Amino acid sequence: MRRKELLDLWNHASVKVMDVRHQIVQPMEVFSYSSLPSSVYVYAVRGQAEVMLDERVHPVFGCHVIHCGKGIALEIVAEKTEFEFYILFYKAVIPLQSRQEIMDLLEMRNWFSLPYHFVVPRPILLLDKIEKLQDVWQGGAATAAQTLYAKALFQLFVAELLEQMHDAEERGESGDLVWQAKQFIHAHYSEPITLATIAQKLRYSAPYLSKQFKQHTGHSPIDYLIRVRLEKAKAFLLQTEAPLQEIAQGVGYSDLSYFIRAFKKHTGVTPGQFKEQAESAIWEAGSEYPVKRLRSSLVQSSPRYYNLINNENHYQKEEGESVQRFRNGTKGKMHKWMLGLALLLSACSGTGSGGAVSSSPPQVATPVPAAASPQEAKQQWPRTYVDATGKEVVMAKQPQRIVVTHFGMMEYFFALETPPIASTLAERMLGSFETLKPYAKTAAVKDIGEVTTPNLELMTELEPDLIVAFTGTHNDVYEDLSRISTVAMIDNVEERTWAQTLREYAKLIGKEPLAETYIAKLEALMTEAKDKMASKKDKTVTFLRASGDGSTFYVLDDNDVSYAFDEKSGLGLTSPGKYKQEGDVVTLEGITVLDPDYIFLVDHLDSVDTTLAELNKSKVWRSLKAVKANHVYPLDVSISTKGPIAVEYTTKELLRALSE
Repeated sequence: MRRKELLDLWNHASVKVMDVRHQIVQPMEVFSYSSLPSSVYVYAVRGQAEVMLDERVHPVFGCHVIHCGKGIALEIVAEKTEFEFYILFYKAVIPLQSRQEIMDLLEMRNWFSLPYHFVVPRPILLLDKIEKLQDVWQGGAATAAQTLYAKALFQLFVAELLEQMHDAEERGESGDLVWQAKQFIHAHYSEPITLATIAQKLRYSAPYLSKQFKQHTGHSPIDYLIRVRLEKAKAFLLQTEAPLQEIAQGVGYSDLSYFIRAFKKHTGVTPGQFKEQAESAIWEAGSEYPVKRLRSSLVQSSPRYYNLINNENHYQKEEGESVQRFRNGTKGKMHKWMLGLALLLSACSGTGSGGAVSSSPPQVATPVPAAASPQEAKQQWPRTYVDATGKEVVMAKQPQRIVVTHFGMMEYFFALETPPIASTLAERMLGSFETLKPYAKTAAVKDIGEVTTPNLELMTELEPDLIVAFTGTHNDVYEDLSRISTVAMIDNVEERTWAQTLREYAKLIGKEPLAETYIAKLEALMTEAKDKMASKKDKTVTFLRASGDGSTFYVLDDNDVSYAFDEKSGLGLTSPGKYKQEGDVVTLEGITVLDPDYIFLVDHLDSVDTTLAELNKSKVWRSLKAVKANHVYPLDVSISTKGPIAVEYTTKELLRALSE
């Protein structure tokens, strides 16, 4: 209705542009008129501000249009950062000879004098017109032609403005609120956002905002936020070569594993699989030009934390770390170089070790029997293993010199008493993960660099008899790896349990009996722990990992440590329930909704004391039952690998804490 009435009035109006100004207001500065000399359009293009019209406050951020009539008091106060806007002064008159219905409308609702506002869905189109208008106005409207040109540009601005009102027509206050919420999400999707954050910015209660948003869109604000983030992520995946960690951070996920899970939940595939399928579709369609990738640096990588994941294999790099990339343009030459080097090394050194010594450390308090006898091993080989891509991997003898292309694989091979001779990020993970530190003393595992771009030259020198890689993550380097040695591609699906994954690796290297023994012993340990913790069955437990901003958390209960709550095959603990107010991050206030009896804080153990010290400054944190009872316990971040050694470590730590 509003848009139709405005169109009727503007189509009959005689218009004069009075002034055009471009303003930038610094934080806490005030731009004001006690009484506007004419009607105005205020077009906000950057920053946040409170705009007061006759003492009614409107929070404004992003691209926003506000109209107000002559005589209205206008006050604009910038918040936090500078606020940039254009203000157009104009006068519009309806000729007396106009149709009666137009005169009746003018008398009933004179939209040239009434205040209204809305969020601009296509801001660039409006900005282009208003910048051209300002250029003409600054040039001086001294001639009749310049005056006419300015008037024409102003009318084009108004026409575009009214066209963009179409999406907001007949929505009323709640519709404006939904538009504001959407625009806030689009402007801040890369930041930590909760329902409470959006509601606070819009000066509405969270329940009211959620209800109005769902009525108009069919989705909750957080569902909409997730959709926006994932659509942005899809675009970045297809248009850039940015590392997955940067893409995750660039769309608001500081924890890569949660980004991957959210992506898979909403798309059915991991980010790597999505990119691979999209590129395959282009080639299958016969496109002469594959997807163009552009180098991108979306955000700065955090220098502090690693993100542990199952399906995608990236991590956050330490500051100053060089990134070794195997560029497509040099692959042909490198293939020949590696093949020649492999032949040369073979001729010169026979079956030398390449500097890596394989040894088998004792398990972390879980002894395992010896591997199959030489006679049993002889009967098992040669064997053919069908990998995750459907390829038949033929192995003439039992692999001994194994290279893994993701650090998360290491613990499976340690559990199978076959330490890999090399792994990506080996030095760092063996030195920092509590679960792997015991093996650092006895297993010589060479560090072959980055996960997605391993050091191919060093791998060639090591002369492995088997390379284990992940589908999706290592498809791009499969051909390079296959020129070095036999390659088995593993699909490390999220739904697969630690025991199922251990059996898969055991089948690959002929250690099935050892795997079953390990599984039996660990399941026995878990059963024992479950029985001893049964007295705490009426107590609730949750696992929290700080997101990095100091005030929000990831709840790991139904992901990284889901086995802790599994009544049938896990530890049978009682969860306080899923976070009810939606979202991929939970505020401190959200934790009070859970209010568990026990909290396990997942962090790097060398920094958990600092994290706790900061949390203890918060009254909200100190109000939690677990904190009051001194039932907050640290867990090393390595539990997020969800491997057998991580499960064993977690079980023992839980038993120690909950059997006190």
